Amino acid sequence: MSINDLKQYVTWRAEGDSTILNRLELLKQTRTDFMDQYRQVQHHLQILNDKINWYQAKESGIDTGQEPFANYLKRIGHEE
Repeated sequence: MSINDLKQYVTWRAEGDSTILNRLELLKQTRTDFMDQYRQVQHHLQILNDKINWYQAKESGIDTGQEPFANYLKRIGHEE
């Protein structure tokens, strides 16, 4: 929730029950926004983990090829 949204929420809360619908809609939108950001973070974490695995395979000698990381992602089904 942005600072402006938080200020609006506090204002509406102080105004009482007549603003419950406004607050509810703001909270629902905040949840939607958060879930979008959460999905992005999960995707970035997956890419980071894939990169770590890719380097570990190279370092340990499991992968001795010259496969670019983008091709590795395609091969394991985790395209960017």
